[in-house]
Amino acid sequence: MKLFFKKIILLSSIVLISSSVFSQQGSSMFHNDMSTQAILQKNIGKDYEFDIQGSPYYNETFNSAKITPINKVFMVRYNAALDVMEVIQGEDTLVLNKDNRNYKVIQSNGNIIYRILEDNESNSDEKLGFYIQLTDGEKIKLHRKDRKKFTEVTRTAYGSNTSSTYAKYKEQKSEFFIEYGDSGTAVKLPKKKKSLLKLFAGKEGDIKKFLKKNSIKLSKEKDLIKLINYANSL
Repeated sequence: MKLFFKKIILLSSIVLISSSVFSQQGSSMFHNDMSTQAILQKNIGKDYEFDIQGSPYYNETFNSAKITPINKVFMVRYNAALDVMEVIQGEDTLVLNKDNRNYKVIQSNGNIIYRILEDNESNSDEKLGFYIQLTDGEKIKLHRKDRKKFTEVTRTAYGSNTSSTYAKYKEQKSEFFIEYGDSGTAVKLPKKKKSLLKLFAGKEGDIKKFLKKNSIKLSKEKDLIKLINYANSL
């Protein structure tokens, strides 16, 4: 089992190194770091006879999407476990370069818009990630972050002293972020209203009244959209 996760750490290190080298080479639209990750995802169960449940994707199907400012249509899908946008190029599956934050992926199916934002408060070494844009206000924009986590699970049968281990892609609870203007920086929305008000400097009174009058729940996407649209009207 330890060998299994050592392999994951080794492959992840390879990806990080190659990603670093690539970022130094320029601002190409795509790179092929996904090849190592794809091998890991597709073959790890076979190599280690390991039970892996779930999928790194919310939607495994590639969908057409316009990537701006290139303004060309590509076939894409979002890998929520690796936080990368996979793009078909000929017979290969490459990864959209996150270092170029100007890229916007507008997916035709559901009209979903992905933006590349930086989360400076993230504990991860990778601060850049893909966020789904929910509003398009000039002052404040609302974004949602969808994640899946590759995790190890140990289970013990009832009445037995033996246990078995398997891995799964576990869906994480979506989180919400705001972006001031077009700053490119993601600011996580607090779950407590008192902390939330601090994000709206000079408008705390108006926001507080709106929250109370409309019974806004900070865990509901529809309510947050109403809130951010209101904040943009102030």
